[in-house]
Order: sequence, then structure tokens, then C-alpha cells
Amino acid sequence: MANDQIKRIGIIGYGTIGSYLVRKIGLEKDLSVVFVYDVLKEKLSALPPSLVIPSLEEAPERKPDLVVEAAGQAWVKQHAASFLEFTDLLIVSVGAFAERGLQERLETVGEAHRTRYYISHGAIIGLDGVRDGREIIERVEITTVRPQEGYGLQERISKRTILYEGPTRKACELFPHNVNVHASLALHGLGFDRTHSTVIADPESKVMKHRIEIKGRGLEWHIDVESKPLGERTGAYVPESIFQTVKRICFQKFGMNLI
Repeated sequence: MANDQIKRIGIIGYGTIGSYLVRKIGLEKDLSVVFVYDVLKEKLSALPPSLVIPSLEEAPERKPDLVVEAAGQAWVKQHAASFLEFTDLLIVSVGAFAERGLQERLETVGEAHRTRYYISHGAIIGLDGVRDGREIIERVEITTVRPQEGYGLQERISKRTILYEGPTRKACELFPHNVNVHASLALHGLGFDRTHSTVIADPESKVMKHRIEIKGRGLEWHIDVESKPLGERTGAYVPESIFQTVKRICFQKFGMNLI
């Protein structure tokens, strides 16, 4: 994408993240939202009709430079490949990549159509170090603690409870809306089967916490991230993180770029 034009952004999913992006992009002179789509049409009623597309088939007509997905794993599995036929894509629902073969399928489409897809780091920091150290990292563990409301549990729990402990691949299947952080860590590090996930619900917790522990040859890292929830599932940092990722994708400069 050239650096001397307004970048055209499409948004899939108009929840906490999608609505934040529309608002922030509207304040940028070099970015423009060219469409918004959500399967729940009533969520879009406050938007200008010109921004809303009633079906995904209309997305190519808006000629986006980048589409941001914030709609969930099912959308990524079903539609990401077809979108890569005409645009670059920033994927927020990273847990979709726990499905075997999806990464290879998207890479094949991207190579064929000269498009790129980007993986959001979302709620956590330090993934560049994990990526660079993957050849000498031997163990990666991540523990998430959040209020039980975010898990959509049918029954109330009275005490801190471990809901899952094991490989990240299964965690992504069991908690498709809650462990994108785990999936991002797996993709940057040792993969979905060698990354160890622990998922905890705590009725006393008022915040979301992620504790990452990494060990390897000559290294030991501990990363703690904590944020207040926006709604039930999204941490306060995540929408801004994704917005800044959009800007970084669109506006790489000559000279220094922090990546």
C-alpha cells in the first residue's frame, strides 16, 4: 500500500472492538472506514447507512486496503480465505488457527493473490521476543484468570475454579471467545500442542489477568498482564492495541519503524 493516500479500512464485527475502531479511525485524516458488517443488523442502526453493507458479497466493491476481523472464530474459518482474494486482513479471533490446516490454507490463498494476513497480539506484550527466541525456548505456559461472566458459564461458581488445564489447541476449542491471547502466544512460539494453557474463573476477580511463563536454554521470562474488562470479554487495552496495529500496518515509513 502506498504511503501517500488515505487507507481504506473495512470492519467485520461491530462489538466492543469494531465500534472503537470506527470511532478512532474517524479521527484520523489518513484513514477511512469504507464499510462495516455485522451479522446482527440491529447493532449497526446508529451508523450512517452508507457505511453498512448488508452482505459480505458487497465488501470487494468498497475496495478496502485492509479489513479488520472482530467477529469470532467461525467467521475466520468460513470467510478469511475468500477475503484474502481481494484484500489484506487483520485477524483478531486468533483462536481460529487451532483448526488444523487453516494457516496453510490462508497462506496458499495469500501467495496466489499477493495479499497478507496479520495476527493481532491483542491483550499481551512481548510476542516479538517469543517469536525471536522460539528456537531456544523449551516450555511455554499461560494462565488466564477472569470474572466468570466472561466465560458464559451456565451455573454460578462460589470459588476460584480451574476450568481447563492442558494444550492450547483444546482451550481454543472450549473457550473460543476467551483465549485469543493463548492462541497468539502459540502461533509466535511453540505451537498449539506444545503451549500449555490454564483457564480459571474467579468470582472475586474484577480484572482479567494473564500470566505467561517461558523457559529455555539460558532464559526464563515471566510476563504479567492485567486489565479491566470492557463488557464481559474484552480487556481495556485490546481495542487500542488493535487500532495501533492498524496504523502500523498502513503507515510503515522510510527510516525507523518499531516492529
